Order: sequence, then C-alpha cells, then structure tokens
Amino acid sequence: MEKVDAYQPMSSDDKTASILRAFHTYLPENGRVNFLNHLDSLQINQQLHDHARSLIDGLVTPFISLRSTPSISPRLGMEDSIASVASESTGPIQIQDHLKVECLARDGNRCVVSGLFEEASVDRNSTEPITLTECVHIIPFSLASWHSRSENHAKDVIWTNLIRHFPTLETIRFTRENINDTANAMTMSFSLHRHFGRFDFSFEETSQLQKYRIQNHSPRMQMRLPRTVFFNWYDRRYDLPHPELLKVHAIIAQIFHASGAAEQIQKALYYLEGHCALAKDGSTDVSSILAATTLGVLASRGDNA
Repeated sequence: MEKVDAYQPMSSDDKTASILRAFHTYLPENGRVNFLNHLDSLQINQQLHDHARSLIDGLVTPFISLRSTPSISPRLGMEDSIASVASESTGPIQIQDHLKVECLARDGNRCVVSGLFEEASVDRNSTEPITLTECVHIIPFSLASWHSRSENHAKDVIWTNLIRHFPTLETIRFTRENINDTANAMTMSFSLHRHFGRFDFSFEETSQLQKYRIQNHSPRMQMRLPRTVFFNWYDRRYDLPHPELLKVHAIIAQIFHASGAAEQIQKALYYLEGHCALAKDGSTDVSSILAATTLGVLASRGDNA
C-alpha cells in the first residue's frame, strides 16, 4: 500500500487514497489478494486515480442506483474475464412475482428486521401491529436486467468486478441466473427496504447460525433498529438468505462509508431524484453536486439528464 500512501491528490475532493484503503481494509482475504495484485501493476498517480474511480463506478455505486445504462470503464486486462462472464448469461432476467410469495411463506409473513406482519396477511379485526412489506434482493435485481447491448456490457463488467473481489460467489455458484432465488431475498418493510438499499444498515454474521447483528451505518436514521435479528425458517421449502450474499452487501456498505464516497453519492442522488431545487439566487453548490460525476453517479443516469 506504499503507492497509496504516496498518492498525490488531484483535487481538494479527491477520494482516491481513502477509496483504495477502504477496499484493502474490508475486502475478504481472497478478494484482497486480487485487489493487491492489480494495485501492484499500477505505476503513476493517474492510474491509481482511475482505478479508484473504476472500483466505485463498477462495484459500489451499482448497488445503490442503476436506473439506466451506467458509464463504466473496465480496467485493462479484464477483457477475458468479462467475456467469460458474458458467455454464461442466458439473457436478461425478469422479475418473478412468486418470489415475494415464497419469501413471505419462509419468513412467516413478517418483516425480518422489525418482526411486523405483512398487512395483507392479517385479519382485519386483528390487533397485531402491521406494515407494508416488499421482497428485497440482497444482490440487486438490477444487476441481472438490461435493455440494450451497452447496458448488457456494463452489467458484465459489474459481475466481473463482483467475482474478482468476492471469489466466494463462484464457490457458492451464485450468478445473475440466481438473482431471484430466495437465498438472495427477504421480506422487509417498505421503509426499511429503502434504508437497506442505501447502505444505511447491513447484517453482520454472528457465531450463532441465522443470527445477525445489525450494523447501523447511518446513526441519523430515525427508525429504531434492533441490535440483532434471527432469521426464522417458517417454510423449509425455501432457502434462507445466504450468509455469503449478506456478507457481500455488508462489506460493500462498509467500503461505501469508509471510503468517503458516501457523502458525494448520496448528495448526487438527492439532487437527481428531484428533491433538491436550484436556488434562485444562484447559491446552489452545483460544482459539489457535479463532482459526484467522478464517482459515476450522474453518468449512471445520463439518459435522463
């Protein structure tokens, strides 16, 4: 990591060094080996900067927002790996309505975090606390769906990055073809789904099977989260959420917050989703918002810009 320590920032908001350190700190051991092997091949400042950007564009940001064709520049030497991933695809995956039914059956018609019952499953005269639930993918469904050749290629790059930095995915034979497996899904309330997708919290494995510690990455989040959750298995026809998939989400969440990328990405998403209006007096910090393009967020929404 001497190259990272010697890196010269290219601007005041250059997060290159913190991004690379976060990946080195939190990646699983087998993924860290691949990360360091490539880092050793980089020679100049610009290469380190470009690599940090490619890691955020092609691995972290896609877990949060991927609503149109992302702009991702794969690093040199990935061509064979991308081609291999592409050859295994049978085409874009479609949402399957039965997945929510299966997850509800397995999870006892409850949100796995809050324990509240799905509204539609409770008798109208019941006094049980209820909520509206959704079927939540751990590895996002958007990574297995596309509408154009360019978007397809971008997803191939993302999957190549995933496998390179999380080799265990190959060990458990998880690919985009398994995106709608119950092992990659769980029942969660509507509001908690949004927080989970934004890396506000994640699940950390404990020594007890199916018991997870809730890692709250956003202390300002208003919702009260339990310290631990236990995944009950009400219908054993359907697999429980796979620990390795939850681990991938948890590690990327840690990288997202530790790298310094979180603030820029969240600010750009807030602006792009229409919650931020430009001030009439011209005081809006547009340059700060546009700085997030270096992390690929605005590029991922380029079709709507």
